[in-house]
Amino acid sequence: MHDVTEAELGAEQRHLDATRSAYERILTALARDRRASAVDEFSEEALERMRLERLRAYTAASGPLYFGRIDRERGREPLYIGRHAIADEHNALLAINWRAPAAEPFYAATPARPHGLVRRRRLDIEDHTVHAYVDERLAGGPAEIHLTEAIVADITRQRVGEMRQIISTITPEQYELIARRLPGALVVQGGPGTGKTAVGLHRAAWLLYADPALARAGVLVVGPNRTFIAYIAQVLPALGEQSVEQRPIDALVSVRPRSAPEPEAQAALLGSARMATLLARLLWSRVGPPAAAEEIPAGRRPVVVPPGEVAAILGEARERFRAYDAGRARFRDRLADRLATRALEAARASALVSPAEAAAAVRGTKAFQRLVTRSWPRQTPEALVASLFKNRRRLAALADGLLSGAELDELIAHGAPGRAGAMPPSVFALLDEARWLIDPDLRSYGHVVVDEAQNLSAMELRMVVRRAREQSITVLGDIAQRTQGSAAAGWEAVLSGAGVPRFELAELLVSYRVPDDFLRLAATVAPDGGASAPEGVREAPWPALAVRTGAGGVGPVCAALAARMAADAGSVGIVVPAALRAELEHALAGLASTAAEDAEGGLSAGVDLLGLRAIKGLEFDAAIVVEPAAVLAERPDGGPGGLYTALTRSTRALAVVYAGELPAVLAAAPELRHAGAAGAAETWAAGRRG
Repeated sequence: MHDVTEAELGAEQRHLDATRSAYERILTALARDRRASAVDEFSEEALERMRLERLRAYTAASGPLYFGRIDRERGREPLYIGRHAIADEHNALLAINWRAPAAEPFYAATPARPHGLVRRRRLDIEDHTVHAYVDERLAGGPAEIHLTEAIVADITRQRVGEMRQIISTITPEQYELIARRLPGALVVQGGPGTGKTAVGLHRAAWLLYADPALARAGVLVVGPNRTFIAYIAQVLPALGEQSVEQRPIDALVSVRPRSAPEPEAQAALLGSARMATLLARLLWSRVGPPAAAEEIPAGRRPVVVPPGEVAAILGEARERFRAYDAGRARFRDRLADRLATRALEAARASALVSPAEAAAAVRGTKAFQRLVTRSWPRQTPEALVASLFKNRRRLAALADGLLSGAELDELIAHGAPGRAGAMPPSVFALLDEARWLIDPDLRSYGHVVVDEAQNLSAMELRMVVRRAREQSITVLGDIAQRTQGSAAAGWEAVLSGAGVPRFELAELLVSYRVPDDFLRLAATVAPDGGASAPEGVREAPWPALAVRTGAGGVGPVCAALAARMAADAGSVGIVVPAALRAELEHALAGLASTAAEDAEGGLSAGVDLLGLRAIKGLEFDAAIVVEPAAVLAERPDGGPGGLYTALTRSTRALAVVYAGELPAVLAAAPELRHAGAAGAAETWAAGRRG
């Protein structure tokens, strides 16, 4: 490791000062209104848009102007890596954008493949001052890897209730995924702490930089709930990207579902991809020609329309248009044109009435309108979804080969959804599917990033996929954290029902953020199969603690532990099963904020109480898991996948508090220290390593 010297710090400070002066000159120049100098109105508008866009890009990003430096072979000038390209008045580059091709070696270089570098330097800059640096020798000397030190230093900074960008500590394997360009879908499988969420967000920023047209097409980031979106909301703005839309999955539709839990069997059935097939069958089952010939008034004589002729026009419209309403409009117009042409031929009056006028006259007759309605009825998305839950005989005929008799009974027992505001969570994806079938007037994007995808149903994933043009999508998740369905089935099973038959799979296997002892503990309860377990690069500052309490003692122990952890470690997430939530809210009154998966607000920087659905994708300095046995029993967000998720939310400290029985695999885990309720907080604090 390169020793930090005052001379080197002084040189780095002078470069930072020069870069800051150049940056301020750029801002001054961009802020100056130059519209009066434009050649014409069109040029004036174009130049103004360019000026405002550059000004936005330079002012939106937050943090130091740069954070790293690469020293190249053959005596070439070093390059400083930061958020912007900054040049002095002589056009000499003082810093380059982290997404520029020239910056790639900063992230991709290793001692085995140095990419033309002799040294990489990571700088500690705060308040316009260079405080320290860490060097890695990449060529011409012994191999040194200090990236882990930089990441650990970032982890030791306390959480502030939101995720931070990681552009200074992106690892080579993460950068390869961030900068990977491919058609279609990329699936990033990553266990807890491997940085998959950061990879997805930084990939969105990198793609926007690499492809300017993507900014016009738009980028969408989808998360599992509002708490998660609030948690990640500042990452892209900190990178200078303000235009990316970030939404929870249920906000892809205009109707917000109610948050009340649903029976697991019902949610699983309604989330199945088979519902998409059944909806399509229900929709198109009513389209067909009349049983007998119809007479339509057209001029002096009615025109007879045989069923075969109607069937041919129906078939042509269906073949040409996938969407129901567009096909119906085509059928109506083509039928009217056909009837008008025959009426004109029969009357030999084509010189007196135009074909368009004749077709309009046909469309205005009630007989024609009745024929169109019988052959191709009008349909609304709401009515189509409601038809899933009534008329068992009709459902049985259409669901042949799709659903069992018990599943048909489940649909009928469910009953048609109520008013929009009372729609259960599993139904909003059905409504989106129905809208897509009938009139797909929805916003699509040049690229979509979807996180925590392992727990989205097939119907929810279909919502995401249809908004990605040409299925340009980054899918992030961890099969081991899956709480619905089997983890062993893998990503193929998750994505095939969503209509993504082909994708590229990449795995992140190193967990820089979750300590290895916490990962080993969580692995004892992880679902079987599906993904490789990640390995951590460090042990936690405090060993994990299990505290057994008496009846009614869980709340007070959690309160005492949370207060001490908040003081010593930082932010605290308390994960509680639904059955104990009221008890914990009472015990933690005044100490903890409460977060639910449908909450509009984000996390606090202190103590937060969360349910199993709300913890997905979040990270805390410390975590307390309440009653692991109850977590295993809770559905749909618990089970082995839910407990595995709960035990891997912490970067520094972990405790398990229970009054019942501890699951046997946890009780036997060597990573878990056991303590009684009395003085549990002091026992935890005294266990600090080193």
